[in-house]
Amino acid sequence: MKPFCFGTAIKLFALLICLCHSAVVTAYEGTPFSGTPIPVPGTVEAENFDLGGPEVACHWGNSSPGGTNYRSDITKSFVGVCGDNDPSTFNLGWTSSGDWTNYSINALYDGNYDIQILCSSGSDNGKFDLKIDGEIVCRTQSVPSSGWDTYVSVVVHNVPVKQGARLFTWYTYGGMNVDKFIFVRTGDYTAGGIDGEFNYKYPITQTYDHNPLFVGLPSQMSNTKFTGTLYTADPSAHVWNVNGEDVLYLYPSHDIEPTQGCDRMDRYHVFSTKDMKTWTDHGEILNADDVKAQLGIGTRGFMWAPDCNYNPIDHLYYFFFPHKIQSKSEGDPEDIWRIFVAASADPASNFKVKGVIDGIPSTIDPCVFLDNDGQPYIYTSGQGGIWAGRLLKSDWTKLDGQMTKQTGLVDVHEAPFAFKKDGLYYLTFSNNKSTDLGGNELVYAISNSPLGPWTYKGVYMHSHGEDTAHGSIVNFKGMWYQFYHTANYSGAGALRSVCFDPVTFAADGSIEIVHNWGSQKAGCVRDASLSGTLKIEAEDFNEGGSHTAWYKRPGTADFSLGNMQETQIDVRTSAGRTYLANMKRKEWARYSFNVTENGRYSIICHMRQNNRTDSKFRVGVDGSWVKANEIAVASGSNTWGDTEVKNVELTAGEHFLSWRSMVGDIDLDYVLITKSVNTIPGVVEAEDFDEGSYSFKRGDLGNAKSYRSDKGVALSSADGVVHISNTNSGDWINYTVNSPGGKFRVNSYVASPSSGQFRIDFDNGQQPSGVMSAPTGDWQAYKAYAVDNVDLPAGVHVMTFRVVTDLNVDRFEFIKTGESTGIAELTSQDQTDNVYFDLKGVRVLSPAHGVYIHKGKKVIYK
Repeated sequence: MKPFCFGTAIKLFALLICLCHSAVVTAYEGTPFSGTPIPVPGTVEAENFDLGGPEVACHWGNSSPGGTNYRSDITKSFVGVCGDNDPSTFNLGWTSSGDWTNYSINALYDGNYDIQILCSSGSDNGKFDLKIDGEIVCRTQSVPSSGWDTYVSVVVHNVPVKQGARLFTWYTYGGMNVDKFIFVRTGDYTAGGIDGEFNYKYPITQTYDHNPLFVGLPSQMSNTKFTGTLYTADPSAHVWNVNGEDVLYLYPSHDIEPTQGCDRMDRYHVFSTKDMKTWTDHGEILNADDVKAQLGIGTRGFMWAPDCNYNPIDHLYYFFFPHKIQSKSEGDPEDIWRIFVAASADPASNFKVKGVIDGIPSTIDPCVFLDNDGQPYIYTSGQGGIWAGRLLKSDWTKLDGQMTKQTGLVDVHEAPFAFKKDGLYYLTFSNNKSTDLGGNELVYAISNSPLGPWTYKGVYMHSHGEDTAHGSIVNFKGMWYQFYHTANYSGAGALRSVCFDPVTFAADGSIEIVHNWGSQKAGCVRDASLSGTLKIEAEDFNEGGSHTAWYKRPGTADFSLGNMQETQIDVRTSAGRTYLANMKRKEWARYSFNVTENGRYSIICHMRQNNRTDSKFRVGVDGSWVKANEIAVASGSNTWGDTEVKNVELTAGEHFLSWRSMVGDIDLDYVLITKSVNTIPGVVEAEDFDEGSYSFKRGDLGNAKSYRSDKGVALSSADGVVHISNTNSGDWINYTVNSPGGKFRVNSYVASPSSGQFRIDFDNGQQPSGVMSAPTGDWQAYKAYAVDNVDLPAGVHVMTFRVVTDLNVDRFEFIKTGESTGIAELTSQDQTDNVYFDLKGVRVLSPAHGVYIHKGKKVIYK
């Protein structure tokens, strides 16, 4: 075939664009960067996107990405073109979700093409797709987390491209750099089909012998014809007797890939099982287009947690779901949710939308409970609580009376689910525990009435390591099960997967903690105490298998039916050392252990990071992260070393520790648990104050009270920072530190809008700082205020932080600036009766047996 002539390319480009089927391409006003479309097969340099400016040739969400001045048509502050003065090293960086660039290309031949993308990511959330003439031509691709400066090849195979001028678009979902796109013709043009198109028929049946469920099933991806993994969340489980046999049906929501938060959730599948192992996906029963077609209302996306129940009067299954009828994302003045109802004679198909339930406030997460007397009740969440009311027995699309806000509940977020056991009514829901501390927990309350008042009973399922929690409890064939979701499989909080575990009840009816972390490895003795050091070898993780005791994420993003893409945890031995190898983003292991006495402990992780210097991890106890932020690995690249996490509060009894890689590639050798001591130089977090050693007027306040059991000081979490909040004049707080000896600069990181003031002193009033003013402009705008020449001889000292006027406190930084003053100099300057030093020069508050220096002379205390 004769190649397309470069000389006529630019002249015919506009004409060919106008003949394209895509409205996006038809309206395109950009022009080629070099004056003519880039020929393919060949290389398209990422930085050579078209001319035309923002929102024509490109879009960049980062308002100040930095970079070079390579592009004279685009300001340095708009698009992140990075590299040195050699054009061959330029690339696109500083990306965020929604960024895109357009390239005018000229396909010299009809054909199927492989498109090789040279790209990098340091955060493991780099994802992108590609378009030709406005149409997506591949599944969403993931970029391996090899580091920002290590470029790897990601190949999209068999993209059919017609000869001529085309518009090529790269669209990212964040967290990647891109260097170039290499087009290679691999064969003749194949019309009508691209690898990975969605073309499945239902029902589809699969077997799952462990969590998570349904990840071997297909899902059509958002706004494309491609197939991805089926992600499910918010599971509502019910048991129906069908043809004389009990069958468990599951009604979850459906997370859609690629995500835009939870906005794109717009369809529902139904699943069933007879044995809790073999599951049938009955396919899609309803989507947003169906609602619009049947009722004429509704928006795109926003179909969240549903529920279903059976009406024995009319023998219909009623499916309840929240859906927006107005959305700010579509230009409406406000978001308005309604609870919709659909009905069918079949529990898994043929649902027809009947309408919305009038009288329910703009809320989400409907749950419908049918009492023994045939009375249905509906529960929703939002607007500051959980709402409940009766439905008409004769018409489940209407309320019987008004919805009322339920009383007796504590810290409600969302996700109500009601059930009854032994005459007692249970209401489960999620609390507001923040992602910074492990994410929502599942909690519950009980009542003698389905409409309360309720008695709050507390947590029964720990955080899962992501933000949301939503579940249901059901009895099936004599066993109680807790259904819930996690994001382990995807590693993305908005791509969740349904799981289940057994749930048990105590003799008094209380729900016992759902035990989903496995059991201690046989033969391991793990007792942690303040008087010793517990060593846990990394390879001695709990028994229980994948998802329970440990988790390794799938190695590929490509979906194939029936493939759960399991990855085994990697235990290696080298040079006499056995360790967990190559733990990458959101891969984890759990370890059960016993604490013999209450106290504040240090957790020391012996690790190395592989060919990286930016690796981070988290440590959790019983589902809660011990620090609000990800923790940087202290040792350098390819070097074994310790990273200490101080001041972890542990109570006596059984616990489980979670170690999770968050950024990079980490090998874990062992974990030590020992008594915590604030050592300086270094940082002392404000929230790690001495137990019971403070005076604080409003310790009842703060949104991060779960950070520690001593709740006499107000702690809050904002922007990933746990800090002391709600201070008042006269409050004081003590911090014990162990000094190697020396003079220090002490930086206090505090924040206040205008008038915050404080002072510090040491060892019961010594070395007072004087009053320091801290007008930082905002409650979360932390700045360092320094006190210099603090002399702390070797040994233990107590710093007292004193509030003069209201402020927030984040941390204290001790920087050594010199050596401690000698004994002679100290005693010659300070001749007071109550100042004593031991023979090492350490000041003591109350002399015991031994020899001391007092007023420059030796004094013996017997």
